[in-house]
Amino acid sequence: MSGRLSSVVLFGLVVIATSMGCSVKEDRSGCPCVLMLDFSRVDTDRSDSSFLSLLSADGFLHRYVLDNGRYGEPYRVEVPKNGIWVNVCSVESGYDDLSGMLVSDWAGLHIPDGEECPPVNMFSAYVDTAAETVTVPVVLYKNYCVLSVEMVADVPADFSIAIEGNVCGYGKDGAPVPGNFRVVPGIDEKGCCSVRIPRQVDSSLRLVISDGDGVLREFAVGEYIIESGYDWGTDSLEDVDIKIDYAKADVTLVINDWETTFDINVEI
Repeated sequence: MSGRLSSVVLFGLVVIATSMGCSVKEDRSGCPCVLMLDFSRVDTDRSDSSFLSLLSADGFLHRYVLDNGRYGEPYRVEVPKNGIWVNVCSVESGYDDLSGMLVSDWAGLHIPDGEECPPVNMFSAYVDTAAETVTVPVVLYKNYCVLSVEMVADVPADFSIAIEGNVCGYGKDGAPVPGNFRVVPGIDEKGCCSVRIPRQVDSSLRLVISDGDGVLREFAVGEYIIESGYDWGTDSLEDVDIKIDYAKADVTLVINDWETTFDINVEI
């Protein structure tokens, strides 16, 4: 009799517990979303660390510097459920501090006047966080182009080169930001130099040759680059090599081992 009673009691407790579990529903509308940033695809040899910026429309801001030793495990953070901008920025190993170019909320990058674009790899995305957990795979793309210039034939001894453009950095969405860009690189004894330039939005990039008396010649290299078939909209930017025959005003572009020459004569 006692054994049967114990079974009845146990069955009753199970029914009560089950009914309570089904009838009591937890309101999780005010709970945050757990955002998981997956860095497993990021090459640890290319960067020492990554700068993270998580920003929402209601003012939420989370910033962090993630060491490359932690790329093998997801980075976990609680964020609002109303959507968030995710920005990840890293530079090639060996480059000096990047923090001076990051804007105050780390939601973009500004290139100071007179400086070239840092060797930056970036990931930018708007993430819907209306779930309890969201996993975002981080893939960093090369967001700069190394423009290498070689001058040939009869260049004035005291000449200088300036690279000028209309993009001065990147915004919170990873898109190029309009602004003045001007760099005067050092030129070696062979008449060669290189400049890292940010992603362009048009053909306005210029190469200006000057001496002590002023501008000697200007080349519309932005137009030549686009005419050559170069795509500024690709995920990872390719580098560009330019050879300029100063006497003939010939410009030769080499992109990924593909070469084309423009015959021009633009005098200032």
